[in-house]
Amino acid sequence: MRFLSIVMLILKKDLKDEFRRKENILASFFFAFLSLVLFHFSLDPTMVDLSQSGSGLLWLIVIFAGSLFMGNIFKKEEENGTFYALMLAPGDRSALFLGKFLANLVFLIMLEVFLLFLAFVFLNVPVLSSPFGIPLIFIFVDIGYASLGTLISALLVGERGASILYPLLLYPLLIPLFMAATTLTGLAVAKQPVFDSPWLRLVILFDILFVAAGTILFEYAVEE
Repeated sequence: MRFLSIVMLILKKDLKDEFRRKENILASFFFAFLSLVLFHFSLDPTMVDLSQSGSGLLWLIVIFAGSLFMGNIFKKEEENGTFYALMLAPGDRSALFLGKFLANLVFLIMLEVFLLFLAFVFLNVPVLSSPFGIPLIFIFVDIGYASLGTLISALLVGERGASILYPLLLYPLLIPLFMAATTLTGLAVAKQPVFDSPWLRLVILFDILFVAAGTILFEYAVEE
């Protein structure tokens, strides 16, 4: 119970801080909005089937907009000088990782609800064609993305040039996850079965691997 209370305390603190500061949230949401507007005016709907290619565009935006937020998840702790205080606090350090991970997960879900609405309005992507499949795909992918993003952000705490190193380390590792995400979303939009797809099993394996790796390795990552 103490472990869970620490996780929830970190989650509430991070969400409260982010909604008060707003800079990371606004930057990510504005980037997502601007990207979709540009795609809307640059793509000819008579030449491109946006109902199919829209899933790839959507996940491309999620990659970049999500990293704008997650790359700074530990930054405010460094700025305020509270990071080492959190490290010295009694309790399991993996609770700090899980709290940060859940904060990133909540943000990604909020971002994608916003993106799906805009994709429906601007790109005519039939997001309602699979009202259960699409949300589940996004949640499964978000778990893997948030866990890996949180772990890499922790690895770069205190490093010079962390804002440059973060995408260089993160994006190559995300290739299999977002290949699977794009394929599964395309299947869901086309009303084809996704729950028996090997791509979904890949996403679930990715989630288990990096949530477990982050929980176990976080303490050693921040000590380096």
